[in-house]
Amino acid sequence: MKLKSLLAVLATAVVSTGLAQAADVNWRLGSSVGPKDPTTINLQELAKRVDTKSGGRFKIEVVPIETIGFKNVDSLRVLKQGVLEAMNIVPYYVVRDEPLMGVFAPHGVLIDAEQNLKIVDEQYKIGAEILASSKWGIVQVARSPFGALRDLVIMSKDPVNTLEGLRKIKFRHFTKDGLQAFNALGVSTQVVPSSELYMALKTGVVDGSVYGPTYGQSQSIYEVTCCISYLSAFSMAYPFSIGVNKDVWAKVPPNLQKILVDESNAMWRESLESWKQGAAEKTAYEWLTTKGGMKMLDPVPLADRKLIQAELLKIWRAQSEKISPVALAYFERINKALNDGK
Repeated sequence: MKLKSLLAVLATAVVSTGLAQAADVNWRLGSSVGPKDPTTINLQELAKRVDTKSGGRFKIEVVPIETIGFKNVDSLRVLKQGVLEAMNIVPYYVVRDEPLMGVFAPHGVLIDAEQNLKIVDEQYKIGAEILASSKWGIVQVARSPFGALRDLVIMSKDPVNTLEGLRKIKFRHFTKDGLQAFNALGVSTQVVPSSELYMALKTGVVDGSVYGPTYGQSQSIYEVTCCISYLSAFSMAYPFSIGVNKDVWAKVPPNLQKILVDESNAMWRESLESWKQGAAEKTAYEWLTTKGGMKMLDPVPLADRKLIQAELLKIWRAQSEKISPVALAYFERINKALNDGK
């Protein structure tokens, strides 16, 4: 009898194991950046959390799409073609395939970083609407679990912290919107990729640049500049998200759906708290002004920052209008959220 009982228990265990395996969800989640990028690393941390919380029932492999022959601009196609089950979607990478993803607040249009909190929810709503359209059929299941920059600064070879001063040098911006805005304000501006910025500053191709202080440290820009001044806020309110084809999402058991959504949003809230404290920037400023030997100048005067903001708003609106009436309506929604409560 004991032998029979043991065999019965073993049989039950085998059946139970088989059922558990049948219920497992195995996904490949695409990252639009490289294997060592902080975004990829954060997505891997999310995968670990989901694995732990689900007791191994929901396993996610993070795949930088450049390792399987795709570029960041292909992010939506990767989902549409069913190459991967899920994708980390960065709006400004996908405007080639979906122009409406170009309607979000451009970097530098926010004078104060806290203004991001006024528009973030509205921008995520719009992002979800765009992805859910019949063109894509993608569910925005969660906010991407990573933080973002807070400050945009001027890093220059000579002390510069006014528009008048910028008009006397060759300047670099990293976005087309910024290029247009500063050129319109009489500043000789060009777009230089981050990978080429160090050499451009060293050789005099440019004399100053808009940059994030954390990158100013990690990319050694402090070696070829002398000074830092606060310019404007980084737009962290972009709807960076995890997208999944609706048919794929529908096949995931509700309890496992909840684990993914909860863990991703929890990581997003954790990074948001760190962002509110400006932790990364504080550390960078301290390093740059001590070990980096840089001088912190006064912020760009508010009057100058408002002139830059007004120019960016004009460009943002014109570009949205050019895309379509729907894009213009999205612009109006975001702009209303930005101005509510003023």
